[in-house]
Amino acid sequence: MLKKMWALKPETIGKNSVFWNMMSSGLNSVVSMLLLWVVTRIVGVNDAGIFALAFSTSQMMLTIGNYGMRNYQATDIENKYSLAEYLGSRIVTSTVMILIVIAFVYLEGYYWEKLLVTVLLCVLKVTDAFDDVYGGHYQRIGRLDIAGKIMSIRIITYIIGFCIILITTHNLIASCVVAIVLSIAVLSILVFSTRKVILLQMPNFGKHSIMGLLKECFPLCISAFLLIYLGNAPKYAIDAYMSSEAQAYYTYLFMPCFVINLFVGFALQPLLVKLSHTWIHKEYRVFLKLCGLIFASALIISAVIVVAGRALGCPILSIVFGVDLVAYKDVLTILLIGGGFFSFAVIAQIILTVMRRQFSLLIGFGITSVFEFFIAGPLVKSQGLKGAGFAYTVTAGLLFISLIIMILIFYCKREK
Repeated sequence: MLKKMWALKPETIGKNSVFWNMMSSGLNSVVSMLLLWVVTRIVGVNDAGIFALAFSTSQMMLTIGNYGMRNYQATDIENKYSLAEYLGSRIVTSTVMILIVIAFVYLEGYYWEKLLVTVLLCVLKVTDAFDDVYGGHYQRIGRLDIAGKIMSIRIITYIIGFCIILITTHNLIASCVVAIVLSIAVLSILVFSTRKVILLQMPNFGKHSIMGLLKECFPLCISAFLLIYLGNAPKYAIDAYMSSEAQAYYTYLFMPCFVINLFVGFALQPLLVKLSHTWIHKEYRVFLKLCGLIFASALIISAVIVVAGRALGCPILSIVFGVDLVAYKDVLTILLIGGGFFSFAVIAQIILTVMRRQFSLLIGFGITSVFEFFIAGPLVKSQGLKGAGFAYTVTAGLLFISLIIMILIFYCKREK
């Protein structure tokens, strides 16, 4: 039965890839919002604040597990590294990820429930990391539809399991454990079933190959980590100066920002391999046209969402989460503008990766992360949630500008 799900006619693979990429990207973008909504409705705003911060931390830690390899792997059209080497490196990076999060919660002095929820959500994200490496393999060989199906089925399954356990037990820890078990089981079964149509490999821990891959993707890992940190820094400032309820409110208001990245992801993922082809084969006019198309689409989407979000966002979010957010209209608008800049920065990051200029990312991300580290605390302390919004938006704008300047510099050098 599963074999039939993977065996498609060549002429239908393209349409299936677009559909399942949209489905998986959509689910991956809304999973935190959906789970947060369930947690808020079942166990209250205080626990929702704990869950929101823990989920944000897990997303930041996932960047260590993924190590920024997905876009590199998907555009590795010359097969410099094999699936076995990507798998071996993913085991290494996921182990490091868990060790870091354990050290993090210990140093932060989290009490036991907050500690366990954070660690368990990071373990759940390890399954995301392995889903990602197989997804990159499927995408590289032109089967993005398989990657989308596996991710979609896995996410839907563990969401249902999490919700059922939370509703019946009102226990966040038990819900996270069940979600982990289901995610591992579904991923293992589905990936194993693809061996009939796709050649799979066992992990390779060859020292030289893994070290080479880790070295090449190191700047991508750091930049991906810092990219998530840019979104989380205001949340850590809120954790230091405000309450768990304020943390939950900020997360509710931050949710619509994911909508921008969701639609940008729809447009970007199917074009990644083509973008890489045009750059490698020096088809600069087509390369520029694709980049312009992606940025123009992101700008239009961002503008529509900012206008609609300011008019309707707070009333809708108030209904969805059952709390009064109407007074935070300005905060939402600021965050939506920041979300637009953030999506532009993500696009610029991927373009630099396609250009194989990933080491330059460290400059842009390093400068903006230090900048936000120093401004987030004072802004939140003086202006509350509005200050958190300003910190996020100003930093995202600064990052986008710095990466665009780098793209222009490297493009002009390559063209000459």
